[in-house]
Amino acid sequence: MENIRVINFGKTRFFINESLPLDQDFSFYESFFDRDSIERSEGVTSRGGRGQTLLFKKDGRDLVLRHYKRGGLFGKLVSDCFFFFEPHSHRAYDEFTLLNSMLEMSLPVPKPVIAREIKSGFGIIQDIVIERLNGYTDLSYVIAQRHLSSEEFISIGQTIRRFFDNNIKHTDLNIRNILLGQDGSVCVIDFDKCFLVELTSSDKEEMINRLLRSFRKELARNSEKKVNFNESDFELLKREALKN
Repeated sequence: MENIRVINFGKTRFFINESLPLDQDFSFYESFFDRDSIERSEGVTSRGGRGQTLLFKKDGRDLVLRHYKRGGLFGKLVSDCFFFFEPHSHRAYDEFTLLNSMLEMSLPVPKPVIAREIKSGFGIIQDIVIERLNGYTDLSYVIAQRHLSSEEFISIGQTIRRFFDNNIKHTDLNIRNILLGQDGSVCVIDFDKCFLVELTSSDKEEMINRLLRSFRKELARNSEKKVNFNESDFELLKREALKN
């Protein structure tokens, strides 16, 4: 893609979009991934999860830094190195390019800024920086405060259908990866290990069922607290998402 440029410095490779200059030295690009410096900066916050996501400001932009880590038992032995011989080992590059493709499709996703690969023996250590979507809240926070309206369920379903129509397979579609804006708009995030493939009806059903399970899981996790969700309302979302 024309708006993705590649810059190599020894064992480190950066992928950048058109908003960053091509003629800077290594330290400029590396500064987007300097966690120690970022954590000392004003206003930085961290989010839990495998890669401990950092939300920070740089050059007047609100950004999100995410480090790619493994899960499962093997992840306890090799936490963040992905071997060249593994399928889909270039996770940062894959997500960076997929986000760019979806933006070209006018899908509501965050814009990638820069990604990094560091060669380490037979593997790669990877990070990505994307623009933060300000004014949006993920659905888990929304349903902790109030019920989603019928119009919001319909809007979420219609947004998901746009991704389906463009053959985007989101392998972890859940309530924390769907964001609701103050103006009622809907965005989708976290496209690690997601793909542009020819979707079948069963693929779409599987993604919708995964989303429903995440609502149910939130209810089970917060049995002592009120979670504002009635499963019957989900049918509005499902109907719109799977509409032909």
